[in-house]
This record gives sequence, C-alpha cells and structure tokens, in this order.
Amino acid sequence: MNFFSRLTAVIATVIVVETLLVHALYRFVTEEHDVFRACSDRAGVGSPSDFVDYSGADIYYDDEGIHINGSALILWDVKRTDRVSVLAELKKFVRGGWQPTPLVVRTEDLCKELKNIHGYVYEVWSQYVFPEDLQCFAKGVIYRHKPFVLKVEGNTLVPMEGRYKIVLTLRAFDENNTPTSKTICLEVPGDIIKV
Repeated sequence: MNFFSRLTAVIATVIVVETLLVHALYRFVTEEHDVFRACSDRAGVGSPSDFVDYSGADIYYDDEGIHINGSALILWDVKRTDRVSVLAELKKFVRGGWQPTPLVVRTEDLCKELKNIHGYVYEVWSQYVFPEDLQCFAKGVIYRHKPFVLKVEGNTLVPMEGRYKIVLTLRAFDENNTPTSKTICLEVPGDIIKV
C-alpha cells in the first residue's frame, strides 16, 4: 500500500470517528408538578413531607427547567451541629426496572458546601438563597430564595435520551458520627431529552 492510500485511510478513519463522537446537549425534564416524590423502592425512610415545607415557595417546571422562588421551611428533625450527607444518583429505566448509572454526586458535609463557590451545592442551589438565610440545616430553618431556574443539563459523547430519575438520599450524623434522624429519600422522575 502506498503512502497516499494509507493517508486516505487514516483521514477517512479520523472523519468517521469525529462524526461519531459529536457532543450533544441533553436536558433532564421532570414529569410531575410536585417535582419531588417519596422514593418508590425504599421503605422506612422519610419523604418530601418529612423533609421540607414548600408552601411558601412557587415551584413549577417547563422546558427551561425548574423555576423556584419564595421560601422553604426545614421540617426534618436535625440540629445545626449535625453533619448532613447527600447522595445524588441518576438511575435509568431499562427493561422494567431502575438501573444505576455512573453519574453519582456525593457531599459528605452539606453545611460546608453551602458557601463553597466551586462546589455543586452552591452552583445548583445555595447561591440563590439570601445570604442572611444561608445556615446549616436544622428543623425550623427557613431558606428564602431569589428567583432562579434550576437546569439539569450537560454535554455528553454518548446518547442519553430516555426515562430517568434522580434519587437524593440525605443522612444526618452527630459529632460521634452516629445517625441522628430518619434518612430522607426523595426522587425526581423525568426524561432526558436531546436539546
């Protein structure tokens, strides 16, 4: 094989690979008006009604994302001195069941992350809380929000379209690392669409 044949083969291969590896923007779109619901596959854990009262907030969703404005009252029986961990998992509905995906975000100390401008918690939520309300989770704490739109989207190299749910698990621990309250489990069902 001569030089030009090899060069043509290499160029053709590069073009095919680059065509297949095109980035695409995908967005998670919630399916329910209430956004959060109790975890469907976990017994003995707290639900949205055990966690927070959103009656002082205006929350709705559309194609842009989840619109949030107003205040939220923490109902969960935790103290400001407790360490709250959060596990966020994306699960895909495949062949009649929910399968884990590699997309997992874990925060070991939510209180520390509230003001970390480089962290996920700040990026998606706490930057929109009025500064004077930005304190550690505790029963009775009220978080007032500036109006914002929560967008769950990103660029990927692999197809992501389909039915998914985001599962949030919150646990509280005292200074001895002993669980202090009922675990809270929330899920947000929806679809991932190509934008």
